[in-house]
Amino acid sequence: MISRSAFHKTVATELAYKTYAPFLRALHKASPNAEVYLVGGAVRDFLMKRPTKDLDFVVRNISLSRLIATLRPLGKTNLVGKKFGVIKFTPKNAAADSEAIDIALPREEYSVGNTGHYRDFAITFDATIAIDADLSRRDFTMNAIAYNVATCELVDPFGGCADIAARTIRAVGAPQRRFEEDYSRMMRALRFACSLDFALEQKTARAIKNLSHHLNDIVALPESIDASGDPLRAIPVETIAREWIKAFVAHPVKAFDLFDTYGIFATLCPEFLAMKKVPQPKEWHAEGDVWTHTHLALESLSSGAFKKEFGTETPSAELIIATLFHDIGKPPTLKTPKKDGTDRIRFDGHDRVGAAIARRVLEALRFSAVPGFTVDPDRIHWLVAHHLIALTGDVAHMKAITLEKYFFNETVPGDTLLRLMVADALGCARKDGGSTLGTYCALKKRIAALAPLVKNRRVLPKVLITGDDCIRTLGLAPGRIIGFVLEHVREAQLSHTIKTKRQAILYAKSIAKNFHDPAGDEHSS
Repeated sequence: MISRSAFHKTVATELAYKTYAPFLRALHKASPNAEVYLVGGAVRDFLMKRPTKDLDFVVRNISLSRLIATLRPLGKTNLVGKKFGVIKFTPKNAAADSEAIDIALPREEYSVGNTGHYRDFAITFDATIAIDADLSRRDFTMNAIAYNVATCELVDPFGGCADIAARTIRAVGAPQRRFEEDYSRMMRALRFACSLDFALEQKTARAIKNLSHHLNDIVALPESIDASGDPLRAIPVETIAREWIKAFVAHPVKAFDLFDTYGIFATLCPEFLAMKKVPQPKEWHAEGDVWTHTHLALESLSSGAFKKEFGTETPSAELIIATLFHDIGKPPTLKTPKKDGTDRIRFDGHDRVGAAIARRVLEALRFSAVPGFTVDPDRIHWLVAHHLIALTGDVAHMKAITLEKYFFNETVPGDTLLRLMVADALGCARKDGGSTLGTYCALKKRIAALAPLVKNRRVLPKVLITGDDCIRTLGLAPGRIIGFVLEHVREAQLSHTIKTKRQAILYAKSIAKNFHDPAGDEHSS
């Protein structure tokens, strides 16, 4: 952990760089007795020498109205939490992309009935509330530290600095009570464990394991219906989705293990647990069951082999979630020689079934509503549904237009599909010890032959003829024949059989003569 002197210097530099110094001076001039504290995640991150975006302040010994009056000439103020005493403030000279900071009066919160429902809080704010009391309402000790900007003193009533040094996540106070106040804190704890690579303190961990089933709780009141018409959940699904995505983006393998250990999968998506002990053909999956394979596929995203192929850029949320779900359809499609009389262990249609499961889960939890990440249920559905494309077809004889459809089409995530295929392959261990990347390498060669790299981009040539050409130049009647002709001409172009528009028109005429539409379309030439 950073030294105290280095910490003070870091905070001072950050406040000056963010142009917050003027408002701090103005506050001191207007109310010399006011106490200004930097609190929460910013203090934690500065102590850990981590970059931080969110700067939150608590100000004591000044009324809310006087605080607003002092800030208003210095920038934009927005009282977003009138009931909570919270102001969003953006200094005048702040950078264009700067986020507003929270400036609040000290608060005390009381859970109403300890329902775990995030709305069930009674909140009072008062300029005279002690900073220790404000910190006592926070979730974890590492987030319950304050820094007095004027005196350069750290206020750490719950041992947060020691827990940061020990890389430990510990609930403030009694863990069970802290989580019963707001069940979403359990997901937050696991996300921090992944993003900071911290361990959970024993009592905090036990409380999460005992209470995680409450993440599915529905508010019991019959009138509790949300905007979509669904029953109102104690924890909004968007909150669950946000913490889920952030945990897996930070550390896919650790998140996978923690979600299993602490009952998150069991509560929110038990289909994952069904992957355990599901056997696979040993010739291709000597690594073990479907659960183990998925674990290894997630692990492969940070492997040297994966980075060698795709670079060191952090895998996208879309790729991580697709990898997580890619074989979730195997358990319900499992067929074995002993039970079903098949020639070997089979998972026929697991790509299609898994895609449907993935879309259902992601839509139910509203993954697409999480800002800052692209996790669209339809795109994940497409990725899972097509992750076997190189295995179920003959890559060497795959049509050029098929390659174009999957890997040169801006409406589908073709680049992510290639990465998913590699993660899937690296998560396999062939019994004979051979390479698991054979089909991917063959596909890669076909793609390279189709469109060689130009300035690190693969761009296919523009089409030689269009539907209008078919109608005006060839005299074809609108109908299925247009698509038939264009498809064959494009295949010939991508296969380098034809290269000019004149050749395309001549070829289109010959193709049109062979067209037969059982639905009765006619053509002329």
